[in-house]
Amino acid sequence: MKKLLSLLLALAMFAGLALPAMAEEPVTIEFWYSFENQMVEQIMTVIAAFEEANPGIKVKPTYAGSYNESNQKLLAAHAANAVPAVQQTVQTSIATFAENGVLAPIDQYIAANNDDMSVYAKGMYEAYSYNGQQYGVPAFCSVCPTMYYNKTFATNEGIEIPKTWEEFDAFLRKATVKDENGNTTRYGCSFAGWGSAYFGPIFWENGVEAFEDEEMTKTGLGSEKAVNVIKMLKGWVDEGLVKWCYGTNASTNMRQSLIDGTSFAVFHTCAVYSVYQPALANNGYEVGVAFPPSGEKTIADLGGSGLTIMAKATEAQKEAAYKFIRWLTQPEGNLVVIKATGYMPVTTECLESEGCKEWVVANPELKNLYDHMDDVYAAPASPVWSDIATKWSDGLAQIFLEGVDVETGVENMIEAINEILADM
Repeated sequence: MKKLLSLLLALAMFAGLALPAMAEEPVTIEFWYSFENQMVEQIMTVIAAFEEANPGIKVKPTYAGSYNESNQKLLAAHAANAVPAVQQTVQTSIATFAENGVLAPIDQYIAANNDDMSVYAKGMYEAYSYNGQQYGVPAFCSVCPTMYYNKTFATNEGIEIPKTWEEFDAFLRKATVKDENGNTTRYGCSFAGWGSAYFGPIFWENGVEAFEDEEMTKTGLGSEKAVNVIKMLKGWVDEGLVKWCYGTNASTNMRQSLIDGTSFAVFHTCAVYSVYQPALANNGYEVGVAFPPSGEKTIADLGGSGLTIMAKATEAQKEAAYKFIRWLTQPEGNLVVIKATGYMPVTTECLESEGCKEWVVANPELKNLYDHMDDVYAAPASPVWSDIATKWSDGLAQIFLEGVDVETGVENMIEAINEILADM
């Protein structure tokens, strides 16, 4: 064999023959995902299309569990030098992973490919940057909270959906139904109290700042404006106009309350539109969709996840991974995700595509969200934000559900948050 190869090389040198190219092994990139079951089949179709268009790259999709489980596995894999190439990453983890060298910045790949990243929604894209570097792209993004409501009730009872928080009290009083004993049989709205992405915008829209300083060392969650919002919410909860959903099965119970008509509206994520729409239809109801009410600001939190590349992947894997994450956010790939769930378009390219326009015609309620693509922003890029958010949600639950008075509850909550900031 060696003599044959030498002979071929000699002939090529002296006779100008072109040797056949040696077949290269495809670059394999492992992709850790956390999709729910209804998305897996569609995503696999997109991956197959990517591999067909890029025969030199093979994608190994691996279910890594929930976002929290995937994050824990990734930290262990990083320590063991056994990382995947790509992870489906929530934006609240970007600061922590970037600080600890887990993620690779993608700026050099953007520059090398002359990619125009301005096509991404500004707030969504900025969520995947940290300290002046870009660590990923938004891919599976949701509006939190999205206000789902029973449009059939609204039409039959002449109930207008509030566009501002000033209108919300009157809306609740009209949408809430009580029996002759004063017990609530239909809440005007149920709020998701288990996650700050769902209730946080109520505070941001009413002028509350998560932090009072640029260094993010002093929380604003105990400010006068924050206390006023808490008192507003507590008043509605105490009157039986609002249900604050928290604890075991909170998400399932809240979802079911809209489906069976015991809540007129719920504050949830747009990512479950594909669940609410057919479920309400099966009960003879039409689902309505609205962006959260405005206050001093018009803003919603960014939910869902994006795609990131691992720092310890090989250079060949990083280059292949960059092609992959960009493919998944092209209009064709993005639209597959949108139709399977309720996630948002992440680029103007997708929003303006014929496929997306047809989707909106078939699902006109979603236009109420798509018109606000530039009003969706990420939670604060603090490495300890998830810990702070947990203390915040626990503290609100104690005030709304356990009878702790507002002043004491806020004091306890801020003390716990300050301890987190002091240890940062």
